[in-house]
Amino acid sequence: MAKGIYVSDVDVEMSKDVESLRIDRHLVADLSAMLPGRRRKMLDRIEEYAHKNPLAIIPILVKHYDSDIPKVRKQVRDSLVRLTQSEVGELALVECVFSRHAQIASTAAAVLEGRGFNSVNFLSYYRQAEALVMRARKDDVFCQDIEELISDSIDTYKEGRFDQAMTNMMMAKDLLEDRLDWHGHLRGYIKDVLKLTPMLSRSGVQIDGIQDSIRNVAKAMQDREYTEAKTLLDLRREETHLWKQLWSLNEYITKRVKAKPLTELMVLKDADKSLIESFRSIREEVEEMTQEGRAVEALRVIEEFLRDEISSGYLTREGKRLDSKDEAAWYSMWVVSLGVLKMLAPIVPNLAEEFYQQYFRDREGAPSIHTVDWPEPFAKGGSRRVAPRRPKKAKSRSG
Repeated sequence: MAKGIYVSDVDVEMSKDVESLRIDRHLVADLSAMLPGRRRKMLDRIEEYAHKNPLAIIPILVKHYDSDIPKVRKQVRDSLVRLTQSEVGELALVECVFSRHAQIASTAAAVLEGRGFNSVNFLSYYRQAEALVMRARKDDVFCQDIEELISDSIDTYKEGRFDQAMTNMMMAKDLLEDRLDWHGHLRGYIKDVLKLTPMLSRSGVQIDGIQDSIRNVAKAMQDREYTEAKTLLDLRREETHLWKQLWSLNEYITKRVKAKPLTELMVLKDADKSLIESFRSIREEVEEMTQEGRAVEALRVIEEFLRDEISSGYLTREGKRLDSKDEAAWYSMWVVSLGVLKMLAPIVPNLAEEFYQQYFRDREGAPSIHTVDWPEPFAKGGSRRVAPRRPKKAKSRSG
């Protein structure tokens, strides 16, 4: 069997875990036994071992989920419900969706569909994309970048970002379909020319130019860079990095800032002013990159700002002020965090909208990140940037 794109952890565990193989071998016989004690013993064995290695046991239950024996089917389903109520158990069930065993994958997707995971459609697109990859490999069509995008889509899905994962998977499928069509047309052209060449040569036609054309086409098929896929992949990777940082940051802030900060009688400290000025500088840089079509670079600048200026810088030094309900610290983090989402909106609108709806809408009032006003320090007519970014930041990005 050809190597797949993604190797599921459940397949790895099932293949090497001896106890789960034993449970699988005896499960039907024990759960359908006349003696209640024998059934109870198997259920206890399943429950006990599932807590030790859910990745090995959950797929076994999924495998027998639709057993033809009603008694077995009911007990298996009841156990699966109990064991997947925990986060670890549910993650093991999600991992089953990507099993190489079609029955396990389809059943897991159907179970998760009832929990709002949009798993059936995602599995369908994944299988279509994987089939296209297998075809591309067979036809010697470059597809490594598409494989990476598919793997990234799976990781995004496992994080619970179902809409983005589906978008990425559909994109991978469409890109590879176009690439295979392009190669198919070129191969057809080469075949047609090769069929005509002997006849043209016998007719006295100079075929040197035709042969050069064939060589150029063949070289183009091998050397094409597919920059559109690379750009999209880079953009998705940066978006994933940003999502994790934004989630961590906004969870930290909203646990401490319970209401939209008021500006009355508020006096900003030097650290607050420095953070706000640093954001102004970042905003100018990002807007320039966005206008020039350098979206990936713009996201990297924002990611660096979140990591270095906010997390490692401001929050490390001033975080205690948030805990002590310092209005100036609350205000500084609020306006900068909202400003980051406004800055992201033209580049990754879905990401910006997701975080605005979850963390800011109730307190800002505007229905969307695209309609909410820029925070006062960054609104048009506000004070301009006075401090340039530090040179070491630019150096780290160029690396």
